[in-house]
Amino acid sequence: RAVWGSHRARAPGAAMSKPSAFANLPNPGKMEELQKEAKAILGLDVFDGARFEVTKPLNQNFMLSHSVFMGSQVMPPAYEFGANVADEKMLLASRVDSAGRVTARYQHQVSPSVTLRGVATLSGERAQDNLQVDVDVKGTHSYSGLRYVSGGILMATYMQSVSPLVALGSELFYHHGKTISGLHGAAKIGPPDRVLTAKGSSFGSVELTYAHKVNDKVALATEMQYYHNQGCSFGMGAEFKLRQATYKGLITSDCTVAATLEEKVMPGVASFLLSGQVNHKKKDYKFGFGFVLGGA
Repeated sequence: RAVWGSHRARAPGAAMSKPSAFANLPNPGKMEELQKEAKAILGLDVFDGARFEVTKPLNQNFMLSHSVFMGSQVMPPAYEFGANVADEKMLLASRVDSAGRVTARYQHQVSPSVTLRGVATLSGERAQDNLQVDVDVKGTHSYSGLRYVSGGILMATYMQSVSPLVALGSELFYHHGKTISGLHGAAKIGPPDRVLTAKGSSFGSVELTYAHKVNDKVALATEMQYYHNQGCSFGMGAEFKLRQATYKGLITSDCTVAATLEEKVMPGVASFLLSGQVNHKKKDYKFGFGFVLGGA
């Protein structure tokens, strides 16, 4: 008697399935977040004058916020009120300021892979009103999106991981009102602690960034931007996370030096802010301080 063991007969012509070339690759993230590692270090919250913010969660799904800006020599005083409603799948955030400008943001997780987003801004001037609607589709190793902006602007983006350390992307936009179209290409290279990005457009612009997380407390970043017939700019910055404080510094090619400090006086409850920016060439000087209060 023949013994077949655990093997089963395969039908004639049946082929062995091959794993996908993109199997086990990481998700590259959204195209609009291509430079998020560098921007998290280089994007300083610089302000002029005094600022106070209070955040009060009323329950697990509802939160209120108040922001008061005392004004400076070039900016008038301002007040902003905010309200957020959120659950596991939906977020609705609104802001209204003392000038009468209203901003509303909506996000809905339609499914584990599809997200709908919308932002609307209303003001006293019709030319400043704006609407933006996004649809994001998250794949296992890709991210695609569609965007509509009021005024007739349409955008389509796609990011794809091609190896564990390399992702490529493209962005196509079309302006119906001015009959203008363009194409962007992008690349993201490196592990999460050393990220190099490059982005170029059909209009001749080039953007390069590099972010290096030295350790849990120190991170460095640099960026270079070139715009055809508009010149080139360069900047480098650093972030230092101390025990209860975060310090950021930035130096740019136009002779601007900026720094911010956030000291957590009572972690999770109160923070003290310091902000400064100097450009002797342009005679531009900014200094601000503030307090942020929040907690249950």
